[in-house]
Amino acid sequence: MLKQMRAVEREGERREAFVLLLMLLTVYTLIWIMIGRSPFQGSIYDSYALQASRWLEGHLDLGRTYSYLEIAEYNGRYFISFPPIPSVLLLPFCVLFGESPPDTLVAVALGLLGAVYALKMARMAGRRGAAAVFWAFFVTAGSNFLHVGFSADVWYFAQTASFAFTMISLCYAMDEEVKHGWAPLLFLALAFGCRPLQIVYLPLVALLLLQKLRGQGVAPVQALKQYWWWLLPPLAVGSGLMALNAARFDDPFQFGHDYLPEFAVEKADGQFSLAYLAGNWARLWRLPGMENGRLRFPTFDGCAFWLFSPIFLVFAVYLLRNLRGLRREPAVPLTVGLILLQFAALCCHATMGGWQFGNRYTIDALPALYTALTLLQKRDESDLQPLAVPLCLWGVGLNLTGTVALFNGWFP
Repeated sequence: MLKQMRAVEREGERREAFVLLLMLLTVYTLIWIMIGRSPFQGSIYDSYALQASRWLEGHLDLGRTYSYLEIAEYNGRYFISFPPIPSVLLLPFCVLFGESPPDTLVAVALGLLGAVYALKMARMAGRRGAAAVFWAFFVTAGSNFLHVGFSADVWYFAQTASFAFTMISLCYAMDEEVKHGWAPLLFLALAFGCRPLQIVYLPLVALLLLQKLRGQGVAPVQALKQYWWWLLPPLAVGSGLMALNAARFDDPFQFGHDYLPEFAVEKADGQFSLAYLAGNWARLWRLPGMENGRLRFPTFDGCAFWLFSPIFLVFAVYLLRNLRGLRREPAVPLTVGLILLQFAALCCHATMGGWQFGNRYTIDALPALYTALTLLQKRDESDLQPLAVPLCLWGVGLNLTGTVALFNGWFP
């Protein structure tokens, strides 16, 4: 009987995953058609593919500069300045396809994998069928993630991979299987290798792991003695990243962004500074403005994040409905604090993102927000359909329309 029940559950999850992936690919296909791209094309801003190809040739630098890419110059050599995990992912594809790997397919596949793990988390909250599919669809297509998940252009690839790895990390941290305990730390390390500020969610992963072990009757000290080897995979990833940084920039903590022209020369306060905090924090909340009678969405530095990712609003409602029970779910207030910390750190950056629709940097917080939402939904069975469904449709429509408009040059 138990085997039959598990088989039914697995079959249900497969059907839900199929429907979710079909829905996401339908939305992506609409974007590809309307902007004249194909998932079988390589990315236009192909930094990661170029870097992976050079690695395979035995070089850490690019050999020359590329005018259409953000290139760091250090000691007369040219480097990709973004954290390198996406290039690592492309290595086997560059072996097969050279400098033109199917990076769009790889990036899209990663985003879809993140969506499948979002579906798993919805099922952990007790959602099944259409409800589970809806929440996974909301956090992916009904949010600003839609703006990046269809493309492998360098900035988008990094955020898509980070989204997927963070979602996988938090999903494994939430599940009840102790045998998966090594996975959360490994996948968070991979997310860090795409977007370094994802390291802010390490306390959340640690708390969820401790709660998992406590549920199995394992005390923290005993856990450290018994499961110390869980630290080895993330330490290996971190050591590899530091070694690469040291080999390229003579500094294990330097990914190279400080050597981009805009930070090395143009910005007196450098890449990160408290001097940027107040202005960028205000941009997190500013609304689109009117110009010549037309609604204008800023394409630089972003604007109100919740407008493009309305799942933040739904989370706020769940949070307010369950304030009294937060003592029994400490991961939720911790997540809120970590998201605010990440936003503050992002606001200390010299810019809040260049050419974009929405507020691209805040996409990094979506897996953690979704985790906290899932934890609240375990206690609150309401799907808040009168609020959540219209907001999801709003998110899909706004991000789809805005992305198409941006890529077709319709914004002034």
